[in-house]
Amino acid sequence: MPDTPRESVGRHLLLAYLDQFVRLVGGMMHIEVQTGRGRMDLIITHNWRKYIVETKIWKRDNRYQAGKRQLAAYLKLERVGEGYYVVFDHRRNPQSRVETETVDGVTIRSYVIPVVQELPSSTLA
Repeated sequence: MPDTPRESVGRHLLLAYLDQFVRLVGGMMHIEVQTGRGRMDLIITHNWRKYIVETKIWKRDNRYQAGKRQLAAYLKLERVGEGYYVVFDHRRNPQSRVETETVDGVTIRSYVIPVVQELPSSTLA
């Protein structure tokens, strides 16, 4: 199995994808925003509204659930009722997942994105 990528790699890929769209609609992206509870990965502001995004690398289901609670705390701190949780799944057989649920009184929209990595030797054959 390929090495586990760092969380920042997935975040940067997501930022590259979102950057042009956010600029096109006149929004602003704020990366690694400091709060009283740590750093929020990404806040997008558009038309006086905040969109908060937390990113993670898949580790285990209990870590996946903990990330939702972390995002819920950020949302409550910022007085935002809905947030986005993007998890990059690098396992040998990654599984995509899309969920919407209420966590601690706020709505979390979760997206698990498969990241398929081939070992360098398998690409040479």
